[in-house]
Amino acid sequence: MRIAIVGAGKGGTSLLEILSEDPLIKITGVADRKKAAPGIRLARALRIPTTADFKTLLKKKNDIIINVTGSPKVEAALQASKRDGIEILSGRSAKLAWTLIDERQKSQREAERLLSEYLSLYDLSLKLSSIENIAKLYTTVIDYAAELTRTPAGSLAMFDEERGEMVLVASKGFSREFARVRRWRVRKGGLTTYILNQKGVVAIESLKKLPKFNNPVLLEEKVEAVAAIPLWNEGKILGILYVNDFKPHLFSEKETSLLSLVSTIAATSIGKAKILEMTRLMAITDELTGLFNHRHLLQQLSSELSRTQRYGRALTLAMLDIDHFKQYNDTHGHLMGNEVLRTLGDLIRRNIRETDIAARYGGEEFSIIMPETNRTRGKLIAERLRKAIADYPFKNGKTQPGGALNVSIGLATYPENAASPHDLIEAADRALYRAKSTGRNRVCLSTKDGGQGSGAGGRGKTK
Repeated sequence: MRIAIVGAGKGGTSLLEILSEDPLIKITGVADRKKAAPGIRLARALRIPTTADFKTLLKKKNDIIINVTGSPKVEAALQASKRDGIEILSGRSAKLAWTLIDERQKSQREAERLLSEYLSLYDLSLKLSSIENIAKLYTTVIDYAAELTRTPAGSLAMFDEERGEMVLVASKGFSREFARVRRWRVRKGGLTTYILNQKGVVAIESLKKLPKFNNPVLLEEKVEAVAAIPLWNEGKILGILYVNDFKPHLFSEKETSLLSLVSTIAATSIGKAKILEMTRLMAITDELTGLFNHRHLLQQLSSELSRTQRYGRALTLAMLDIDHFKQYNDTHGHLMGNEVLRTLGDLIRRNIRETDIAARYGGEEFSIIMPETNRTRGKLIAERLRKAIADYPFKNGKTQPGGALNVSIGLATYPENAASPHDLIEAADRALYRAKSTGRNRVCLSTKDGGQGSGAGGRGKTK
C-alpha cells in the first residue's frame, strides 16, 4: 500500500513513526510548508521524499493521502485535485485511521514484548540447567525475577524445616547489613508465615498499608513493595522468592504471572541442584555424625593452610577425643556408643563458628579447623566446646569415671607449632595426648616448638 502524508506536525510525525515500521506500507512522501517541521526532519532521516507543496503528492502514484493539517482549505484543494483511485482521509477519518494503525502497532509491540519475556524464561531455564554452582543458580534466579517484574531488589530464602527458620542464600539491591541477617524464625502471624501458607504470588503494593506485616529489616532498608511466592518441588516447600521495590509498586497481573513462572522453573532447578549437592555431601560427610569425613578434612586443611600462609594469618587445629569411650561401649553397647557419637557431632556443630570446619577424624576422635584463629582465641573456643559437652546429660553418662562423659582436646597453631598439614595434625595430636595424660576433660595447647611437653608420642595416647 502506498501512502502520502500531508502535515508534518505532531500528528503527522506520530503517523509517520507508526507507518514507517510496517513493511507492507510504502510512504511516498510527506508535505509541510515548514521545512523545520518535526515530521519533515524524520522523513529525511528515513530517506522519504519531502515537499513544501502538498499538491505535488497528488501527482504521485498513491492509494491513500492522509491529511492531518486540520485545514479546510487544504482538504478542499485535495478533494478538488484528486485522481481516481486515490482515497483522501481527513478530519475524523484521518484520526480513525491513525487510531486503528496505532492500535495495531501497539498490539505488535505487545506481542513482541511478550515473546521477549517468554524467551527470557526459556533462557533462564537453559541457564539454570547448565549451572553447577548452587550459589550462582540462586543469584541468576533473582536477577531474572527482578528484571521481569521491573523491580530493583530481590532475595531468595530457603526453608530449614528442622529448625523452623528461613535461611537467606542470595540477595540483590540491598545494603550489606541486609545480607548479615542470615537466618530468621518463621513467626506465627508474620509475613513469612503468610507467604508460606499461599500457593500463588503474594503482592503487596505498600507495606505501610499493612502494619501487621511490619518487618524491622525491611523498614530499615526502606522497602515499600513486596511480591513473593513459595517455591514448591515435589510437594515440599523449598523456600521463598522475593522481589522488592523502594516505592509503592502495584504489581500487574502479567508481572505476578511471570514471577510465578520464574518460581516454577527455579523450584525445579533448585530441587535438582539440591539432590546433586546432597550426593556431593554424602561423599565428603561422615554418615553417623553428619560432620565432614577424614578425607575431606585433609583436603580442607591443606586448602585453608595455603590460604593462611598466603595472607599471613593464623590457623588453629583442634583434635578432640572422648574420654574412656571404650569403657562406655563395653558397658552399654555399640548402639548406645553410636548415639553418643551422633550427639557429640551435633554439639560440635552448635558450639563452633560458621567459618570453622568440623570433621570426624576416626573412631571417637574429631578435628576442628579454625581459620584466622590464634592460640588464645582457639583455646577459648575449645574450652567453650569442652564445657558444653561436659554439661550435656548424655544417657548413662553418670556411669563414666568422674560421673560424666567428657572429652579431651589438643590444639596446635600455625605458624607457632607447624607449617604443613601433617605436622599440624601431629602437633595437635601430641597436645591431645598431654590432655589425656594429665587428667582428661581439659584443653591443652601444643608447646611453642610443637613438642608434646611430656609423655610419649600422640598416637599412643590413653583413651
